[in-house]
Amino acid sequence: MILIGMTFLLISAMVVPGATILSANMAIGAVSVALFVMGGNALNDYSDSKSDYVSHPSRPIPSGLIPRKNALYAGCSLLIASAMAATLLPPISFAIVASACILETAYELRLKRMGPAGNLTIGLVTGMTFLLGGSIAGDVARCAIPSLTIMLISVGREISSDMADAAGDTGRRTLPRSVGLRISGIAASAAILSAIPVSLVFPVFYDTGGLFLFAAIPYLLILETSRRILSGEKGTEPLMLSSMLLMGLAFGLGSF
Repeated sequence: MILIGMTFLLISAMVVPGATILSANMAIGAVSVALFVMGGNALNDYSDSKSDYVSHPSRPIPSGLIPRKNALYAGCSLLIASAMAATLLPPISFAIVASACILETAYELRLKRMGPAGNLTIGLVTGMTFLLGGSIAGDVARCAIPSLTIMLISVGREISSDMADAAGDTGRRTLPRSVGLRISGIAASAAILSAIPVSLVFPVFYDTGGLFLFAAIPYLLILETSRRILSGEKGTEPLMLSSMLLMGLAFGLGSF
């Protein structure tokens, strides 16, 4: 996930015409993103430790590799370090990172157990990587539509993940445990599919016809992912990650 976050950051700079992708600020942004992802993963291990005993017993806490409280301390420290690194960036970039750190902490410690609210929060945090890259490149507004597109795919991914972990998610009011797998699958599919029309707003605003050419493959992946979710098939995680990466790249290449 660290590489994915850093890749999103670099791609977002490509979305801004004339931006310098390899710059000191972009390097600082990449460090901040890496620290953020590590902090979020540590907090995730902390908050999911109980359900992981059922769903993912090989993870560090259930397997006894690290104490649960250590994951909490590490997660909070890494998120603080991410925000501190962002103080070297433009004020709007720092504001984006700081907001993401607050949202990530709220998600892991409380919102995750609140179903759709948690799914939307983590989707927003994922999409904010594009806003961060845009703010560093000098045009955060241009990255708003790519950010929303990636957010929608991420929301679908989070719902799908909750579906896979439904058996172990005791004590959590996730969508699958509240309304069942079938309706959750429809919601996940709807979120992912809605990324397509949202992405098509981008060439309308910015006259980037090349997006249609480069987005063909991610659109097909999105359609296939939706089909698999609705049919109850497994193996959607690689497809969703690939669709997010390729969709982001399509925005970047389509902006040249």
